[in-house]
Amino acid sequence: MREINRLRRGKDKTTDVLSFPLEFDLSPLQKILPKNAGSGRKKSPPIALGEIVISIDTLQKQAKEIGHSEKDEFYRLLVHGFLHLLGYDHERGEEEENIMKLKEDECLEILQGL
Repeated sequence: MREINRLRRGKDKTTDVLSFPLEFDLSPLQKILPKNAGSGRKKSPPIALGEIVISIDTLQKQAKEIGHSEKDEFYRLLVHGFLHLLGYDHERGEEEENIMKLKEDECLEILQGL
């Protein structure tokens, strides 16, 4: 994971999750709503938003430290990575961090209901 982070982001340190979006010019809402949404026309084909890489070693360590299951930590990291693919970025400042945390909580609540 450290090597991927170094090669792709120029950060020579390990991390728990990395996201690499394929699209850069769309707002978060535009990425998830096809242009013909609600028009009654046939569904749009699935689109690839990007790649999410999760460090299993770090996942296991964090789950233990936080005190929840590895499954819960997996979902937390997956949601975090997914939100990055949609354009959310907690590294842009405190307001963005708060917005992303709120979205993470909303997504995790939905996943827990499944």
